[in-house]
Amino acid sequence: MDLDRDMGTRPAELGRRREPRTGTSNLLVFLGLLPLDILVGGGAWLAVGMQGWAAAHNGEDPVLPMAELLWSGGVLAAIGLALCWGRFWAAAVAQFGLTVVVMAVLSSSSG
Repeated sequence: MDLDRDMGTRPAELGRRREPRTGTSNLLVFLGLLPLDILVGGGAWLAVGMQGWAAAHNGEDPVLPMAELLWSGGVLAAIGLALCWGRFWAAAVAQFGLTVVVMAVLSSSSG
């Protein structure tokens, strides 16, 4: 009588841990997503610049466009979370780092 079969246990290879992706695949995924990152970050940069330009020409104090910054930061962070889910952890770390840098630069540039 086989105790493993009677007890309902699974072989060890069925419960193995999910391994991360290779460094090359992480780099390729990050570089593939870079145009989307530039598009989203550029849209936020444009919104901040247009708000500052309009405020300067109207003689007002520049106001940071929070809706655009939150939207773009959320999109960039969602891309990073998707990379985590796909086990591209190195690309996700780079994506989150890029998000932090872009949001810090944009929020400090308005004054």
